[in-house]
Amino acid sequence: MFSGESPFTNPKPTKLISSIIDLGSIKPNATILDFFAGSGTTGHAVMKLNAEDGGKRRFILCTNNENNICRDVTYERLKTVISGKRKDGSEYSEKYPASLKYYKVDFVPITDKVYYEYADELLLHVRELVELENGINFTGNSEIAIVLTDDEMAKFVETFHETSLQPPHTLYRGHNVLLTAEQEAFIAAHGIHVHVIPDYYYNEMTK
Repeated sequence: MFSGESPFTNPKPTKLISSIIDLGSIKPNATILDFFAGSGTTGHAVMKLNAEDGGKRRFILCTNNENNICRDVTYERLKTVISGKRKDGSEYSEKYPASLKYYKVDFVPITDKVYYEYADELLLHVRELVELENGINFTGNSEIAIVLTDDEMAKFVETFHETSLQPPHTLYRGHNVLLTAEQEAFIAAHGIHVHVIPDYYYNEMTK
């Protein structure tokens, strides 16, 4: 799949992993977790199996990124499988309809910074956390939106009041966003389905 020598001497066969998932009677909407992602075979296998049986499985792959494996191999392989093109632009035979997000995490000792300062920074990533848990993407999505503050809610309603654009059918709302009577009427009139973002996104950060 990649130009150059493979960093793995014995990569797992995609067909083998697909068979294991299938034989394990895992539900077609399950989330597959691989803590030792390596070359990304598990993610490739999940997409392949979905294409074969119409499943909606998702996957989470983790790696320590030793020698930039995660960035240069795992992530690039999955991009290739989804796009149908290698990094050098050449065609690849497979192409699966899927989305992909890359997250980098690190350990930050609590003694290095006051805890509540971290809370403010973590709140900035609620959008990404909601996307990850629900397998969605807010960017460029006209059917799904998210508002995390009262100001964002006001702008959301104002935008669709002032234009002929159709509002999204689903709205993820921050648990502390308080709706006005006008906003509640707007949501009801357009049949917008509202998901309140669960408290557990905030509990540990507000203690």
